[in-house]
Amino acid sequence: MDSLHAIGFYVSSGVLLLGGVGVALLPNRGQRGGALAITGVALAGLYAVLSAGFVAAVALVCYLAAAWIIAGPRYRTMETATSTAWRQAGAAGAAALLAVLAFAAFRGGFARADLAAGPFEARAVARLLLSHDALATEAIAALAAVAVMAGVAAWRSRERAR
Repeated sequence: MDSLHAIGFYVSSGVLLLGGVGVALLPNRGQRGGALAITGVALAGLYAVLSAGFVAAVALVCYLAAAWIIAGPRYRTMETATSTAWRQAGAAGAAALLAVLAFAAFRGGFARADLAAGPFEARAVARLLLSHDALATEAIAALAAVAVMAGVAAWRSRERAR
């Protein structure tokens, strides 16, 4: 990775981190939607630096759509049905799981994988998928697109019924 790619990677990572913190901590719904949009742009930039253009476009569209929904006037919050004690127990369990994963990451050895096409990177995986399994890759992409369109159609018909 040359210096320009490294700069793009680290800048995108920093903006992504700041956007995620903004989504979690900002008080206003519109501000959280804006922070989510910034997060999506940074994530798309990160994928673009890693030469994954299609994934960058998909991430950008998904995050911008989610930001638009959150910042929109029809967004409604849900009341939580669980008590504070259960939420705190869940948070403690998540912290314990994070500690176990961090311990495993620092104590364990990392696997090194090489493909026949070269080192294990996004470009090599894409080359492998598109050279040998192009039809399966296209079928999965079409299935995902149909599932998204069906979900949108179901949501819109449900909203019209209200």
